[in-house]
Amino acid sequence: MRLTSRPADGYRMYGHPIVRLSAYRVLLPLVIISLLFVGSGITPPAVGEALWQETRFTTGCEPGPSHTPPWPEHRETHVPAAGPALQATLRIDLDSAAAQRPILGSGFNFEHALWSCPAFRGLFRREILDPFTPAVARVDTGLLPVAPPNLSADELGPDVYASMLSSPQYADSWRFMKRLNRAGVKIALGVWGGPAQFTADGTRRGRLLPRHYDDYVEYVASVVDYIVRGQDVDIWAITIANEPDGGDGTQIPPDGLAYIGHYLAPRLEPLGVRLYGPDTADASWAMEYLPPLLDDPVIANRLAFVGFHQYYPNPDVATVVDYVRARRPDLPVIITEYTSFGFGDLDDGQEVNDRLGYTLDIVNMLLAHYRYGVDAAIYWDAIDYLQPGHDAITRWGLLRGPARDFARRTRYYGMLQVLPYLQPGARVLNSALDGRGGPDALAVQTPSGAPAIFVVNQQSEEIDLTIELSGSGADRFDEFTVWRTDRGYKAERLGRLQVADGSGRMSIPPRSLTTLFPSGAATVPGDPES
Repeated sequence: MRLTSRPADGYRMYGHPIVRLSAYRVLLPLVIISLLFVGSGITPPAVGEALWQETRFTTGCEPGPSHTPPWPEHRETHVPAAGPALQATLRIDLDSAAAQRPILGSGFNFEHALWSCPAFRGLFRREILDPFTPAVARVDTGLLPVAPPNLSADELGPDVYASMLSSPQYADSWRFMKRLNRAGVKIALGVWGGPAQFTADGTRRGRLLPRHYDDYVEYVASVVDYIVRGQDVDIWAITIANEPDGGDGTQIPPDGLAYIGHYLAPRLEPLGVRLYGPDTADASWAMEYLPPLLDDPVIANRLAFVGFHQYYPNPDVATVVDYVRARRPDLPVIITEYTSFGFGDLDDGQEVNDRLGYTLDIVNMLLAHYRYGVDAAIYWDAIDYLQPGHDAITRWGLLRGPARDFARRTRYYGMLQVLPYLQPGARVLNSALDGRGGPDALAVQTPSGAPAIFVVNQQSEEIDLTIELSGSGADRFDEFTVWRTDRGYKAERLGRLQVADGSGRMSIPPRSLTTLFPSGAATVPGDPES
């Protein structure tokens, strides 16, 4: 094992030298295995045949293992008696679009091995690509870190990682990524933890030991190389680490993440793959990790975007956006995960205990993220599937998993009322809500120039809403089609709102999502369908 020291560039961590991965650490196990084969008379594997294979889980339409999920938590379903209707006014400045930067669109997180179930392949375009037209797909590099648990840290290396990724469980995953490539969807890879052998407690969620920082760089670079060069997949960017602040991933301090990013960026540049980060669990932690990333030009010049998670509406999102645009004006900011934790333990396979409540919560969160200025937001996650790290078929999906024939959930319809309008090139319009206890709203100018308006009412009272349009183009839009999701409707068209002199008035029911879009208009230029 060779100890090396880095140049005096601020990356010598905690007084410990960084232990580099030496070639013999990979070759020595292979030599020993070859000698054992010769001595025993066993024929060694053919050239290119994998020595290490994934055995911890199976994929396909019946993935496993997973435990039996708990029943949904009890929730009081009684809605308090509605009081008198609330009064609110939504003012929208149509001319404000010119001062706004176009968004990058929206997207979904996808479980890695979905394509291994043939039934999913036939509905992916019909249920996801065509109706939602996602711009970004975030996919993990593997269902678990691709490091055999029985090997030591010294025995791991590129050949081991490549061998594990060649396991049958992953055979269809690369086809899925190529399908995303053909659809023009940008792929952002996640890393839900590095090898457990590199952490202080021997788990993928443990603290990454400084002596293994270089080993972690080697791990990520090797996995990306396998996917890009070995499988001919186009990758836009990869995270430095998922939730390094102590969530569902390997724990890495801010200066450690910057160290890894500094040496990972040039390893990925020949592959045409950029970085994103810090991928923290919320915006406040992002502000702890961002300064060392943006202070290092090696990292900053290779960032595709700044990404982090945010699971509730939070003005700290705007703080991150303002900070990034002050430092790097052209660098996009993307929420890489948003979802709601208030309706059950969906990571554990539990179903939500209030389907409509969950739908309104995630849509309200989505609208807030765009109001705070993000360039895109990626929902967690699109379809139920096995997560071996949780020993469960998780229940976050807009679509249920293979055992439930990928059926739509209520949240599918709620998202269908919003995401198709958040196309690349759309611009968030300035809007203001007046009124006590009113709804939450977002207005955007779609790429065709037509405005789309989204109104979420999470109250138990009806809202008497007045919509006022201002700007030079206000007189062009005198009729809006109304779409609604609530207890009685699922993304259904309910008629039209008449607008005179830029003003219209309508009733917003309790616990509902309403979308308004000019009747007969298209969302993108040249689109024949409204």
